[in-house]
Amino acid sequence: MLSTFRRLAALAVLVLFFCTFINLKNEEPGETANWLQSIQFVPAWLGTVSGKTWALATLIGLIAATLLFGRVYCSFLCPLGILQDIAIRARKLYNKLLGRKQTGKTVRYTQPVPYVRYAVLLATIAAMTGGSALLLTWLDPYTIAARFAAGYVNPLAANVNNLLLDTPLAAPLALTHMPPDWMRYGLLLIPIAAFILLPLAFAWQRGRLYCNTLCPVGALLGLISRRPLFRLSVDSASCVKCGNCLKACKAHCIDLKTHEIDTGRCINCYNCVTSCDAHGLRPRFTNPFKRRTAPAAKPAAQPQAKPAAAPDMARRAFLGSTILGASAMLSSCKRDDISGASLDPAKTGTNAGHAATPPGSKNLDFFLDRCTGCGLCITACPTHVLQPSYTTHGLKGFMKPYMNFTKGFCNFDCNICGTVCPEGAIAKLPLPDKKKIQIALAEFHRDRCVVQQNRTECGACTEHCPTKALFTVEETFPILHPDKCNGCGKCIRICPQEALSVQTDADGNETAVLDNKKCIACGKCATACRKRQAISLQKLLIPQMDNKLCIGCGACTYACPVRPDRAMTMTPRLVQLEAVQKIEAPAENPVSTEEFPF
Repeated sequence: MLSTFRRLAALAVLVLFFCTFINLKNEEPGETANWLQSIQFVPAWLGTVSGKTWALATLIGLIAATLLFGRVYCSFLCPLGILQDIAIRARKLYNKLLGRKQTGKTVRYTQPVPYVRYAVLLATIAAMTGGSALLLTWLDPYTIAARFAAGYVNPLAANVNNLLLDTPLAAPLALTHMPPDWMRYGLLLIPIAAFILLPLAFAWQRGRLYCNTLCPVGALLGLISRRPLFRLSVDSASCVKCGNCLKACKAHCIDLKTHEIDTGRCINCYNCVTSCDAHGLRPRFTNPFKRRTAPAAKPAAQPQAKPAAAPDMARRAFLGSTILGASAMLSSCKRDDISGASLDPAKTGTNAGHAATPPGSKNLDFFLDRCTGCGLCITACPTHVLQPSYTTHGLKGFMKPYMNFTKGFCNFDCNICGTVCPEGAIAKLPLPDKKKIQIALAEFHRDRCVVQQNRTECGACTEHCPTKALFTVEETFPILHPDKCNGCGKCIRICPQEALSVQTDADGNETAVLDNKKCIACGKCATACRKRQAISLQKLLIPQMDNKLCIGCGACTYACPVRPDRAMTMTPRLVQLEAVQKIEAPAENPVSTEEFPF
């Protein structure tokens, strides 16, 4: 009964987990999806560090459940653990199909190797205390499964959606075409596959080996669950040592010689309870402070020093918990101090970064220390401005999101990324507050603008600026008419920018040539032209900007028709500032074409 309930609960959690990353209608995930992400252990831990009350309550709840029942999180809440269970089940079906029986290597109790998992745990905590979440990003089970869902499940769901468009299900389900963006992650799909295949390969060969060796969450919960109040135990009187429980155990933690179960490694799958025909395994209430004694059946075979080994393990667990608590406190103190002081523009001399982070991430250090790169904000972003990083954030930010303004723009009326972030790396800002956050600063390159180069009006950037930081002013531009030029050179001599030069054609005629990039529209050349007909003046509107109003949403950059180097570029902010609000107007969605986007 317990095993069946666990399987149904795990299946429901996995389906809901994948549905969170399937965003076919560019809508914000529902409350159920947000709740499912928030109950994951590492997001709850990082959210607690960020000062989130809900995260602290979730973390206390998970630890309390572990103290009461053991590793219930690993049992049916961890998405990577559920995927490993599927791999284990697939291996059994594969062997059954081939008529193979389980060998002695797979049906036995294995001695624990605590030094490996505790070393991984302490290394992860030390790295987090030192301000690096890199090891956690690589080993966290939630993050590994989340990146797999973002990189593979989401595009696959888009393909299935598109195949159903020509079926009768399209109308009732209100399906629309969705581009399967396999290339959003590009070459990053290779490390994503490697990270997911490693634990699945372990599960195929040796059950939940990854959970009890390399997983830092499993190591921590293994420490906490060494003496749960309700634990599985073997009834020595009922046990006939048939070995069925060993065949069913995914963690190889049942020792039939001593009738003991290593609760630090047991992941509470309850398969052993179902497999035992003698009903010798069942959950019982036990006193966590009571010393373990040697089995009564073999009092002489046990040396006098053996019974004292259990208290030593308890003391080591207590010591490990103490070190963990102290390290977490140090990590919390360090992280809470990351408010931008180390990146103060007054001290560093600049506030220009190399990549913009989502609004609400405060500053680059704060964001990289808390984000694990799960990819939930990337799949939820309706404009696809959030893209996974290769080397943009350096090794520390590998596979973490950054804002690519050539792929999209940050919608003025959207705060989905902060809403879905389960780790507190992106603050959940109310929309009015989000609209004031300056994540980058637009920079206008006049020499690239089509108004300057082609002497034609554009206005794409000003049309899509939601804060009206960009506006147009009227300027008078010289227009050269080569057919009327006699090559006298007066305009060339008077030009302060050397924008005019002489060109000789095939017939030997000399005419002036105007370099629009260098021209500053002073009009001196038109005044100096002897005939005043070779150079005329034309009034055009050209963009100008007010830096105080710019929030760095990137709509101007995305809308700019100039290629390959756009006339509007974005300079990311190391520390996000607050812009002055003038006008709140929703940004029009620029169209990604090589022509003008309006």
